[in-house]
Amino acid sequence: MDRRDFLTGGVSALTAALCDRQAQAQGASIRFVYPYAPGSGGDTLIRILANDVGEKLGVSALVDNRTGADGRIGVRDVKVAEPDGRTLLFTPFGTMVLFPLVYEKLAYDPFKDFEPVSQLVTYDFGLAAGPMTPAKSLSELADWLKKNPDKASFGMPGSGALPHFLPLKFASLIGVDLRAIAYKGSVPALTDAMAGQIPLVCAPLADLIAQHQAGTIRILGVSGNVRSLFVPDAPTFVEQGYDVVGAGWYGVFAPARSPRDMIDRINGILVASIRSEIGTARARQLWLTPTGTTPAELGAIQKADFERWAPVVKASGFRGDQTP
Repeated sequence: MDRRDFLTGGVSALTAALCDRQAQAQGASIRFVYPYAPGSGGDTLIRILANDVGEKLGVSALVDNRTGADGRIGVRDVKVAEPDGRTLLFTPFGTMVLFPLVYEKLAYDPFKDFEPVSQLVTYDFGLAAGPMTPAKSLSELADWLKKNPDKASFGMPGSGALPHFLPLKFASLIGVDLRAIAYKGSVPALTDAMAGQIPLVCAPLADLIAQHQAGTIRILGVSGNVRSLFVPDAPTFVEQGYDVVGAGWYGVFAPARSPRDMIDRINGILVASIRSEIGTARARQLWLTPTGTTPAELGAIQKADFERWAPVVKASGFRGDQTP
């Protein structure tokens, strides 16, 4: 299928032609800053989308992996970019929701320094038990943790992200102190859980599915409002009676004061792309669920998530390092 089939557009042909001619006349290009290293699902997705945006606008488009400081360098790079609509940030939600809560010094304000463009995909997290833990449901897990407080711990990929705070929210609901153990990625955390070194692991659902299907771990709770299409046999926290909900997402942001017409133009391209049949298929191959929102909807999601997790982060007492 021709890659242009990935784009159906949402703006009139006249407006598109005018934008294309203006961009070509100025020799413009579009730069998507992804603040993490190449190779991840997010990186793969934005490379597909960036190419399609470039084709639709008739300009060159590139992905700039501006790594460092757990994503903060790339975000800061976009903050200070010229607000002309040609430099955009593609990022997972943590940099724009959780970082203001976990870092005392942050060189950007996610709400004041950026304009939302679109939330493009979401993804769930899972809390899984290894062979050390006999529980086969969250209620059984709650009983086991209360009877074995010395074993009440969980592994997670890094710290300060949702795999850190989701289990702590669950622990607060059942009245248990749960110790968080940070690993350098999901693989070592999973390895220790499967080896019986730790009882639980919380990670993006995509990192847990293969081992869950193999029976080496059991996903006890999924963080979405409804069961995941990717692992329908794993129940959510909510359906088991625990108010623990938290979806990750990837979104696009522009520097504050970027032209509204350019934001709306790029939003239309991105939404049409990710909602198309081929866009949906590509996202699901990466264990991502396509959404595609308006700028206002992304802003509302960002604010709601910040308010949802602020009390949990505060109660945890966790603070990130002091590097801006």
